Amino acid sequence: METKELETVQKVDYKNRILWICLMTVFWYMLVFSVPGELLFDPGSGPFDWFMEKIGYMHDANRFTMQYYLATISGFIGGILYMGYTKRNKFILRSMLPSCPNNKLKHLLQGLLIGFAMNFGCILVALIAGDIKLFLNFSIEQIPFYFFALVCVFIQSSTEEMWTRGFMYERINVHYPLWVAILVNGAFFGAMHIFNDGAGVLPILDIVICGLGFSLAKWYTGSIWVPMGIHTAWNFTQNFLFGLPNSGLISEASVFGLDAANARTTLIYDATFGVEGAIPAVMADAILGIVCLILAARKGRLGELFQKKVTPSADPQGPQPAYEFK
Repeated sequence: METKELETVQKVDYKNRILWICLMTVFWYMLVFSVPGELLFDPGSGPFDWFMEKIGYMHDANRFTMQYYLATISGFIGGILYMGYTKRNKFILRSMLPSCPNNKLKHLLQGLLIGFAMNFGCILVALIAGDIKLFLNFSIEQIPFYFFALVCVFIQSSTEEMWTRGFMYERINVHYPLWVAILVNGAFFGAMHIFNDGAGVLPILDIVICGLGFSLAKWYTGSIWVPMGIHTAWNFTQNFLFGLPNSGLISEASVFGLDAANARTTLIYDATFGVEGAIPAVMADAILGIVCLILAARKGRLGELFQKKVTPSADPQGPQPAYEFK
């Protein structure tokens, strides 16, 4: 079975321009669909927070997890509804569903393993350099919380991937070469984090490179589930396993705890932003993208970077369904 070329019948009007696609991402994702979740899980005043306190289950760790992670569920659900309802975006939603041949459990597991290895490697370097010190902070009673946190982190990470490596990536790639979609993704992903605590030149540079690496991983594997897995494992590992800041956000509970008083800001670690604000993370994210390019070059696929189509013609995981863009 040969993969069919994407049939594009939509004219390149203003709705298909890069600026409009970016504006729509900001409007629908950040200004419309994110608001209900933030209101629902707002600590101290949100209805869910009030309910959990009434039944005596709310504590700081749950409050943090819901406020910063589970609150993004409205952006996740909103993205599904928006892309499923708008005719020109239905092909994007189909490319993210399990029915797409490249979206299998093994792709998600591959992403989780890669994300853990990348983040743990950065943490290990910081430990060896003496920039951070950790202590064991685990108890059996916390196990249910960590499962809850993993689900919440998956929702948050997948939401960001849905709108960047899903909506933005696919819509741009219909009328522009793939390399344009990848570059815009990286720049936009970095801009999403400029208001985080401790954001600076090096942290934002790393997140831009991270966005490029995630986009290349999606392109090479043909599966958005791979960057979803990488993103989830990266955030969960540093925030809930090792208690380090996740783009400036610090969890109230983790398997290991950070001795914050002795944490140092160097080129190896950023005491405010975490490992994402240092050189090892920049290198790890860059290596991810470089490896994807090298593997693609060996398969003769680099030419796809200059093509205007959604599905690769020689996907390593097998043929994908053709999506008609109308």
